[in-house]
Amino acid sequence: SDDMTNYEMGWKADLMDGTLRINGSVFMAEIDGLQTTIFDPSIANLFFSDNAANAEVKGLETDIIWAPASAEGLTVSAGLSVLDTEITDTLTTSTDVVTGDSLAFAPELQANVQARYEWQMSGMTAHIMPHLAYSDESYSDIVRINRDLMASWTMLGLTAGVTTDTWGAELFIDNLTDERAELARNYINDRERVSYSRPRTMGVRMTYNF
Repeated sequence: SDDMTNYEMGWKADLMDGTLRINGSVFMAEIDGLQTTIFDPSIANLFFSDNAANAEVKGLETDIIWAPASAEGLTVSAGLSVLDTEITDTLTTSTDVVTGDSLAFAPELQANVQARYEWQMSGMTAHIMPHLAYSDESYSDIVRINRDLMASWTMLGLTAGVTTDTWGAELFIDNLTDERAELARNYINDRERVSYSRPRTMGVRMTYNF
């Protein structure tokens, strides 16, 4: 099994008279005996699990919430993740795992931001909120023969609606630009499988408080 040593330092800060909150952490993890599934006919004519590598993960994660005093009803929130991953040693006799490669499903940069604006309208609270998410490119596996590049993607969405003390209605549009984002890839049973994001999806959500 995998053994992990983890170091982490975090922070929380309220700034600008409490209108800005920043949370975050920096971390480093050393992974010994990272397990993976390998098919290499030079070793065995079957898939087998092996402690394939040692690896190192370094990164930063942070999120902010900002409610500017000059714009009543506006709240901006965002998140950021930065990763640096690397196989530091190979432990298997297979040549399919290579020192220096990044880990699987580890984009170097991921980010999201949303801005929600609320206002009063005829006794109701109305809102509109665009949101944006981005992921850098990443790889699907640490095994070279199964290792596919998954392209970076950007997805945009929007919600808008009204609420009262007893009911609410919200229009949502997800993946507004109809991005065909690859979220995952694998080679289960030696067959390539790709998971994509949902296409542009629109609808209405209704709530009622009894």
